[in-house]
Amino acid sequence: MTALAGVEISLYDQVNQTRVLFSNMAIRSNHAWFFLPVALVTFAFAYSAVVFESFFWGYLGLMLVWCLIFSLGFGVVISMFPARHAPSQAVISEVDFKWDALILLLGALAILALFYDRYVLRGIDYFSVGSARARELLNEGEFDSSFFSVFGNFFLYCYLFPLIRSVLFWEERGSWANLLVVVLGAVQLGAISYISGGRTAILITLSLCAGALVVRTMLGKPFKPAFFTVGRLFFLLVSVIAAFGFIFWLRSKTFGTGDSFAYFLNICKHLTGGMALSCDFGVESGPLKDVINYLNLVILYGIHGTWLTEEIVQFGWQGGWITPQGLFSLVFSRFGVEAPPSAFSGFWVPGPAALLNDAGFFGVLGIGFGLGAVAGYLVGQLERSSKLFVAYVLVFGVSFWFLSFLIVPTNIPGFVISVWLGLFLAGASLILTLMRKFIQKRLS
Repeated sequence: MTALAGVEISLYDQVNQTRVLFSNMAIRSNHAWFFLPVALVTFAFAYSAVVFESFFWGYLGLMLVWCLIFSLGFGVVISMFPARHAPSQAVISEVDFKWDALILLLGALAILALFYDRYVLRGIDYFSVGSARARELLNEGEFDSSFFSVFGNFFLYCYLFPLIRSVLFWEERGSWANLLVVVLGAVQLGAISYISGGRTAILITLSLCAGALVVRTMLGKPFKPAFFTVGRLFFLLVSVIAAFGFIFWLRSKTFGTGDSFAYFLNICKHLTGGMALSCDFGVESGPLKDVINYLNLVILYGIHGTWLTEEIVQFGWQGGWITPQGLFSLVFSRFGVEAPPSAFSGFWVPGPAALLNDAGFFGVLGIGFGLGAVAGYLVGQLERSSKLFVAYVLVFGVSFWFLSFLIVPTNIPGFVISVWLGLFLAGASLILTLMRKFIQKRLS
């Protein structure tokens, strides 16, 4: 009887442990966010195969390896943290709309300062030449940086932080506060896109908002706020695609005849130059001609790293470096350090392909594993403490991971500046909070 009782207890313990294990696995299913880019990779692979009638297996394989090695690093580190039966709720006492209003005001001043620098000091007439031509004039000219330029460029992306906080803590704020942040953020995003004449700000905003949605699940919240229905999310996606297409339309009017088919051929040949790919899928006439051509351009611009990756996988070193170019142009060049020879300058090369070119396959494995380990540590810390600063850092970490499938994130100046700005605002917030507590203590 005693032996049988022991067997029964042992079986009960095993069943109980299995039940706890599956419970923990269910809670940690929100960690599968790092597999989300696989859907985009699959789309890029399938689309390029259809339009160019060529399969880029090297691209698909490298992206999947990048995803798997990241997940391995993530899994090794996150397993060191005790699994929770339920994600901890965030500490939201620091969510202060007044602070966000001040940051939005600072961002508006930065936009005005940057416009003043370019329109008044540099003499670039946006109203007569247009946004696209103004961008070219800025790149062609030799201008000394002014205070307005430095101030404007550094604080230009202030709107991102109130927007991230609204996504993270949508339920804790009033609807009017959320609406005001979203509207002002959208206005500032539009102004930045107009002044810069590019799509970078839209891409950064989209990736950081996606990162904030992921981090919500780690704070014990649904993936998306109830306000964002499927219909509204679809409308938002269509609006983003339309915004990218509108910028292509502006450029076709400025640098071409305005004919969408001619502009499609021009850009497609530029993106596929030297790759022996035929741009024979544009639409020359018809009622939907412009819509189809500009839509194809939006997709091509987003996925042209597909065949660039294939080129690196098949032929190796491309005669120049890719990963350090953004930091050299943004930081090191200001100290007189000359950038090394570059490869695929002006193109978007996915992070793992750039690493393969610069550091070889073992570099891809090592850095991918390291990024996964860092992400695992941040997720473990957030689930244990739910600190607001850790949540912000993780939002940028998830965004970095998503962007790496399109381009090396450090080669996006706006993304790097946003990281610096975030650290600056966090430090300023800490100092102001300590000063307020000190003053209150002295007056009490």
